[in-house]
Amino acid sequence: MAKTRGGGSQGHDRTRPTTSVRRRDRGVVEERIGDVNIDNDNQQELHDDRQMDQGEGFPRGPSDMSLLVNFADHVAVKLWDGEDRGKLKLVSHGRKLRKFGMPHAEIEVLIQNSGLFSLCNISYEVGGRGLISAFVERWHAETNSFHLPIGEMTITLDDVSSLLHLPILGQFPTYVPLEYNGAATILTELLGVEEAHKSATYVSVSYLLLFNNLRMCGGYAWGATTLTHLYEQLKDASYFNTKQLGSYVTLVQAWIYEHFSGMGRRDINPSYDEVHPRAARYIVAHQICAVGDVRVQLDGLTHDDVIWTPYEDHRLNRLFETIYLFSSHLRLGNLSQRHMPERVLHQFGYEQSIPPSPMPTESPGAHIIDQRWLQFDHHLVTGLTAASSPSACVPEYMSWFRTVSHPYIRRGELGDRPSVVPRRRLCSPNAEQAGLSSQDERAHSGIFRRIVSILQRMIDCRQVTEGTDAYESTEATLHLARSVTDDEAVYTRRLRNVRGRR
Repeated sequence: MAKTRGGGSQGHDRTRPTTSVRRRDRGVVEERIGDVNIDNDNQQELHDDRQMDQGEGFPRGPSDMSLLVNFADHVAVKLWDGEDRGKLKLVSHGRKLRKFGMPHAEIEVLIQNSGLFSLCNISYEVGGRGLISAFVERWHAETNSFHLPIGEMTITLDDVSSLLHLPILGQFPTYVPLEYNGAATILTELLGVEEAHKSATYVSVSYLLLFNNLRMCGGYAWGATTLTHLYEQLKDASYFNTKQLGSYVTLVQAWIYEHFSGMGRRDINPSYDEVHPRAARYIVAHQICAVGDVRVQLDGLTHDDVIWTPYEDHRLNRLFETIYLFSSHLRLGNLSQRHMPERVLHQFGYEQSIPPSPMPTESPGAHIIDQRWLQFDHHLVTGLTAASSPSACVPEYMSWFRTVSHPYIRRGELGDRPSVVPRRRLCSPNAEQAGLSSQDERAHSGIFRRIVSILQRMIDCRQVTEGTDAYESTEATLHLARSVTDDEAVYTRRLRNVRGRR
């Protein structure tokens, strides 16, 4: 099995900012406030940053260390201090799997029974190293989520189900770690290969035990176990000394494509239909995406740059299941990881509130994990409020998040950061004359934001060809929709950047 754990917490000396440093930073912030004309949202964000500097946390990092307790060992700390590990090596076998092609008809039946047939022929041959590396730099094992300027986001059971069509319901698989002799025997009996191992980057032989009975393995919760393994690998890769990422990287790449239409280089498969896994929607070309460029994009992220609920067109073929809101541990053998949908309610169409603390993180043991999973309806997130707009959150959420997290990876002037807080729009005089309430206007604003997301995706993913009448009409309509929801200058700058990348 791939060995990806690099540095740990041992021997890492991280000094906290001194009083003089904090005083100096506060002076820069105060001077910046006097020189720049900022709106109320930016004033709130600058206030939050001053609070960070006055605390006992990290420069431009969490001032309240109650959440990211292992932040001192995180790759983000090194990056802020100017130490760049560059791109991760992606331990992926997408190109090899593509060469296999579709299975023979007799074998196809066996794969169908295993519950894994949907994975045939959707593994990307080219991994987006720069793209994925930049996202991994924002992963935190304490919350099992990416920490972005707009809050937390993560890969959920819903994502795995929609992107890969793996079964979510079922039992967690159990296997026994094997010594050399036992592994050699299994290889001989199940695969007929010689008694030899080649590399530590190969899949653990122990996983072969899960396929000893092909009828039984069809009842496993493959989607949940896939997420368990992915969380484990992302945790290891979030340490600075780790140089590679294992697991099924196609899942991470497709998740980015779905939620961030302006990131990554890919084309839409013209023959795709919603019957197939959503990951099969993309054709990934061999194009280099610089990790530094993606860091800039992520640091400039706003709520309108995110497609929070991308699977609306996919629901007829992959229904939303209540188990996606399961909040507890998932398991793969002896590995266990927590699934915490309460931290990313935006991704389920609900208003985001301040989530409860994820502590303690100790695993309760396989028996209790399995029992909770089988009785998942007793461990669902409840008390949810439908979002009035895709980015709706309680007023205090962003201030809290900026205190316990690190919104930015790169150094920069605070006044140059875009406002990420959802703008609070009052009911306009025209709306009052038309008899629209503030709730009605929020609903209409949400519709326009959805229109913006769809049109932007059409342009970014080249669903319309630049220079054609269809492209010009799409762009003109996008300008109109943007004028209702956002500053036109922001869109114009973003569009210029997209064209420059092409």
